[in-house]
Amino acid sequence: MEQLNALIRVDIKEKQEASQRVAAEIVAGMIRESKYWTLEMLDELWSKLTPFLNEACKNLSSEAVLDWCYGFWLIMADVDPRRMYRVIEFMHSLINTPSTTNTLIETSRWHLVQKLENFEWRIPAVWHAIDDHAKDMLAHPYKSVREYIAS
Repeated sequence: MEQLNALIRVDIKEKQEASQRVAAEIVAGMIRESKYWTLEMLDELWSKLTPFLNEACKNLSSEAVLDWCYGFWLIMADVDPRRMYRVIEFMHSLINTPSTTNTLIETSRWHLVQKLENFEWRIPAVWHAIDDHAKDMLAHPYKSVREYIAS
């Protein structure tokens, strides 16, 4: 686990599209199949994965956004949201992260949050929180962020 985590961290810092795609697919596979793991194994996975995903979301390039969106779509496709509550919590934490000065990263985070649409009506509390935060973000200083949230 540590070796794979170290490999993925190196790929993220490179900011190359192929490396980002590999990292997104490996993470998607790990999370998707972690539904069969014990609680202790899940706690260990998420203690290592959360800082990594936060770092990945802070270093997204315009090419890598679609790779990570596809990875999160794979994670959440046809899965009971009760089994993926840690993923939902992470996605929810993306909107609570303070705004950055980089519009690409800000719009990319919202693009990732939109992948929660796979769970549709099954996570109403999360959608309510996202809606409240989106209303606050309509006063964002950057036009591209406001337009993306409004769309």
